[in-house]
Amino acid sequence: MWRAVPAGRRLLRPLSAAAGDALRPRPPPRVPGAPRGGGAAARGAAGGGAGALGAVAERHRAADTVLPKFNIDFVVALLRQENAKDICVIQLPPEIRYCNYFIVVSGSSTRHLHAMAHYLLKMYKHHKEESDPHTQIEGKETDDWLCIDFGSIVMHFMLPETRETYELEKLWTLGSYDDQLAQITPQSLPEDFIFGLTPNSSDHLETT
Repeated sequence: MWRAVPAGRRLLRPLSAAAGDALRPRPPPRVPGAPRGGGAAARGAAGGGAGALGAVAERHRAADTVLPKFNIDFVVALLRQENAKDICVIQLPPEIRYCNYFIVVSGSSTRHLHAMAHYLLKMYKHHKEESDPHTQIEGKETDDWLCIDFGSIVMHFMLPETRETYELEKLWTLGSYDDQLAQITPQSLPEDFIFGLTPNSSDHLETT
């Protein structure tokens, strides 16, 4: 499921129908005029009829097989398919020149983390365009965390306890500590709350 995170710029929206349909297998299209059964008719007429039908079918199949782009909707669909837990998608503002989307997901075990990461890498290689960058992977030797940088999307796979420790969602949505302090409204203390030395208070101080 999606989990809302407080404050910051984030993307929390349902999966589009186009991304969901992209994951569903479709039967190959039937070529108009092609025979339905076997037999002599199916093997084609004389003069290369079978070869012509095969070429037409191949062209139709290539035209109908349009691979979905490796975008945020498609990535979330893949994560849901792989039973990712507690999916959090954060949309970063343009002034942060790091990535467009920052994703944090949890896995039930180390094996689950590595399986999800391997599947996302495989799908990226299959669907990426020539202009898309190469992936960068960190944490391959760890048991509780993996990070993949796809260029416009950075994805963290973490065990629940590790995710709770680092709290990456708060880091990217609440801003830095200085930014949080700047948003606090300054308040003056009442006069009777302020401790100060009176002119005669030095009489009560003992020197050694």
